[in-house]
Amino acid sequence: MMLRRLALLLLMLAAAAVPARAERVVAGLSDTVVNIQSNFVGTELTLFGVIQRDANTVGRAHGYTVVVTVRGPTENLVTRRKDRVAGIWMNTESATFMNVPSYYAALSSHPISRLPQTGTLKRLQIGLANLDLEPEEATRPADPAAFREALVRRKAAQNLYIEKARAVAMVEPTVFMTRIPLPANIDTGGYRANVYIFADGALVGEEQLGFWVMKTGFEAAVFDLALDQPLLYGIAAVILAVFAGWFAGVVFRRD
Repeated sequence: MMLRRLALLLLMLAAAAVPARAERVVAGLSDTVVNIQSNFVGTELTLFGVIQRDANTVGRAHGYTVVVTVRGPTENLVTRRKDRVAGIWMNTESATFMNVPSYYAALSSHPISRLPQTGTLKRLQIGLANLDLEPEEATRPADPAAFREALVRRKAAQNLYIEKARAVAMVEPTVFMTRIPLPANIDTGGYRANVYIFADGALVGEEQLGFWVMKTGFEAAVFDLALDQPLLYGIAAVILAVFAGWFAGVVFRRD
């Protein structure tokens, strides 16, 4: 609670120090680095924000809708369809999706579906329905929408694609906060959080933040060794496997 109050106070002071121009957004994260160790089971980051208004800003009859989107490093994914052929289930068709976010979250103070479905949501890729997920042309199937839905469904089952309405709390009419859930299976790398402020059906302000997910300790050393010295890593893995087999033989040997 003390941390929350301190963060809100700092954000308000920062907002007051910035020259006002209609609506502006000042936001911050509880941490900018997430360290992954062997006991990592997932975590949450808290995002705070203040909507700054000047004296000339028109009144907002219905208040603000705040949407926070978070994107992780990109990856290439293959989605396959199984069909029954001669009584056997087998992969019959596949689609390759290039440079899709390994993690995506859309957290909002009100359902995104209530926002006017203009080109803004599509352009900014706000919400799972507006994510730019198109299969590579060379592998484009006859029904790309089905493969897209399968990809989103798979990532959602892994808690890597998230869309939650009312996940952004309006602490005050112009002060908001939300918690960004990061599961244990997230990829390392740079993450980008975008804050969008909507009022009366229009986008009136936005801000962008970033944070890093990094391996530390023994896991980081093993990862770096495998990446930078693959031959040495392979030799070490073989030696470790041989030693483990020998040790198991000694322990469980019957006299």
